[in-house]
Amino acid sequence: MPFPKFLKIGLYILGSFAIVAGGALTWAYQYRDDVFQYLLKEANARIRGTVTARKLDFTPFAGGFGLSFTLFDIHLRDSAYAIHHKELLALERLTVHIDLRQLLRKQLQINSVTVDKGKLSVFVDKNGYSNLQAVAPKDSSSIQDTTTSTEGSLGKKLLKSLRQIKMKEMEVHLQDSLKGKEIHFCLEKITNDLERTDTCLWVHLRGKTQFHQLTFNMNRGGFLENKATELDLHLSYDLHRRVGISPSEVLVEQDKFRLRGSFDFKNEGRVQLFVTTDTIAAPRALSILPRRLAKRIAKHKVLPVVKAEVSVDGPLRTGADPHIEVEVQTQTFLYKSAIGPLAQTLGRAHFTNRADTSLPVSNQNSRLVAPHVSGLLYGVIPMNLSFTITDFDDPFLHMEGNTKANVARCKALFDPNQVQPKSGNVVVNFCYKGKISPIFDPKTNRLNGKLDGNAKLEKVAFLYTPQQIDIQRVDGFVRFAEDKADLTYLHVYHQKNQVRVSGNVTGLTPYAFGTTASVKANVSIFAPDLGLDWVRNYRPTPQKTTKKQLTDITSKFIQNLDLKVHLAARRVHYRKFEAQGVSGRVYMTRQAIRCEDVKMHAFGGDFRVTGGIEQFDLPTHRLYAKGNVAKADVQKVFYAFENFGQQTVSDQNLSGTLSTDFTYSSQLSKEFELVPTSMSGQLNFELVDGQLNRFAPLLRIQKLLFKRRNFQQIRFDTLKNQFVLQGEELSMGQMKVVSSVLTFFVGGRYSFGDKTDLLVHIPLNNLKRNPDEEELETLDGNNLLIRAVDERGEIRLKYDMDWRKKVRRQNK
Repeated sequence: MPFPKFLKIGLYILGSFAIVAGGALTWAYQYRDDVFQYLLKEANARIRGTVTARKLDFTPFAGGFGLSFTLFDIHLRDSAYAIHHKELLALERLTVHIDLRQLLRKQLQINSVTVDKGKLSVFVDKNGYSNLQAVAPKDSSSIQDTTTSTEGSLGKKLLKSLRQIKMKEMEVHLQDSLKGKEIHFCLEKITNDLERTDTCLWVHLRGKTQFHQLTFNMNRGGFLENKATELDLHLSYDLHRRVGISPSEVLVEQDKFRLRGSFDFKNEGRVQLFVTTDTIAAPRALSILPRRLAKRIAKHKVLPVVKAEVSVDGPLRTGADPHIEVEVQTQTFLYKSAIGPLAQTLGRAHFTNRADTSLPVSNQNSRLVAPHVSGLLYGVIPMNLSFTITDFDDPFLHMEGNTKANVARCKALFDPNQVQPKSGNVVVNFCYKGKISPIFDPKTNRLNGKLDGNAKLEKVAFLYTPQQIDIQRVDGFVRFAEDKADLTYLHVYHQKNQVRVSGNVTGLTPYAFGTTASVKANVSIFAPDLGLDWVRNYRPTPQKTTKKQLTDITSKFIQNLDLKVHLAARRVHYRKFEAQGVSGRVYMTRQAIRCEDVKMHAFGGDFRVTGGIEQFDLPTHRLYAKGNVAKADVQKVFYAFENFGQQTVSDQNLSGTLSTDFTYSSQLSKEFELVPTSMSGQLNFELVDGQLNRFAPLLRIQKLLFKRRNFQQIRFDTLKNQFVLQGEELSMGQMKVVSSVLTFFVGGRYSFGDKTDLLVHIPLNNLKRNPDEEELETLDGNNLLIRAVDERGEIRLKYDMDWRKKVRRQNK
């Protein structure tokens, strides 16, 4: 086609369009005021409220091929506006777009509506009055006119072709004081695409909305407070007054929610919603919830990223709370539990606020069930849990759990200068029923519920470093409830010791929650053969330590342990001491070990003692004892006690049967050796069938006197005396000694140091007396006095004048 002809046709079309548009525009401006007044008149005639607007303007082709007219400064008020001063509707501008093609066919059809900068405020006061009465029809005939005809209503004719509604900066505020509900949001930029069928209106709503709050119960707070959202909703409205939500999406800040459901406005009305999300972090999820609820949830510090499915089903108009079901699956997260951090925590849970379907929805009827939660306590110990929380007004927790800890994998939790784990497993099962807020009350050091469970130790081996106590194996089974643990059995293998323990312990629970308390243990211990040489490895000053979780707990536990032991052993030995059939009570604390009424068969006789070692926290310790020995072998006594720290009279010199009662105390060095200068005590003894063998001081006497008598083995009749020990000095009263070689009297001071001063009276009658003659009872007559004194570490014998001769000389 030649270009001039094409241009001619184009100009013809444009000219025709300009004539039509000009005619329409001329018609519009000619009848603008009439239309404006007509619209206001019709609106005010049909409703109980009052509609006002400032002016009406026409804008051709503003919304496409057609005309647009805009109403400015629109206000809709109810009849009680003078009392409450709240407008139902205030719009800065309302633009309506009319299809020009239909207008040329003499049909008025609205294609789209645009609302700019407005506010819709609907309220219901406490008396039940609502400003929505402003749009109610004035009389019943109006209602009949607007509902019976499908084509006779002007409003329906105008809106039948409506395809789009746009809103910019439109604020919506719905407040129901009677039911405690408030919805407040701003449609910043929203587009609604409309499509009709014979039975339904379909709406595609998309755009940005700023939510101020969604409050369905004023006492519980609002959802979505000050949250920016982006909507992409597919809605439908049918003839049954039902709004449906097809699969849609809502973006709240950075989290995307998928939703579907319906709102049924018939009768009492009903809402059903289903919402899902895949990657919402708990802190952001809590920011969507009401503040009080979010604060209550955040208090438990369970803040993972979750995948959630939420269903809501409830009435619209009665004010009753909806039925809510929530299914949650977490990603791994760190949970700071009351007993320690739980790393790599993973779990799923289900929440409902109508656990008992026969009862109404309420906090008391709410329940959260987590069938499986797993994690690593302190990042090492695997733990599995399941729990149920009921009654969200006063939450009640029912929790069950178990863990199996490999001891070797827990090395990082212990200070190697204190404990070095080696091998074995610890298996724990527990059940808790009680309050959740809090589970443990630090003020009372008690749980707020009932705890039951058991722990099993399987071939546990470790080294207690400060005292180099190498525990080769521990097997045990413990049942615990609240603050008490019952040791069903505990078998400990240490060096050659095989110890069997049973009993109970109270006060353990606070240590699991990071607090301390006095721990009291009452146990029975049996050992076939108990060696105590390891006690000498005690180190009062531990090596430099580093703070580790389980070491810290263990150290605090030991510091506060008060142990009461009922001891039974077939054999006990310490250095040279040995006893059989040992039984008694032993008390142990961090500062002391105390034995009470310990009985045993030792030294060939019976031995009973009460005593102990205390002041472990000081550089020197204190040893104290009192007891008695019946019919013991004196040689074995001296051997067992290592000759009491002296070398003058040893177990090689003595024999006989010893019975004695004694009290004794002394300081011990950090190596648990006696400090002789601190010794004190008293000894009452009886020696039967005594014999003194190869005793050097007496062998020296034989060189001077009684050369024909046997001083190698001197036999004694029964000896009785009392000894008083003070420091290194042992004082004794004068004692008659009847021996196989002579009768003499001895008394004075024996020193474990260098102050020995013994005075021996030897009656001269011994020189002539035959062994068969009657023994001497007194010192009457002449006596040979020999002093045994210490000189440079050796006992020297010196002749001393008879004191009676001294007196006679003094008298002369």
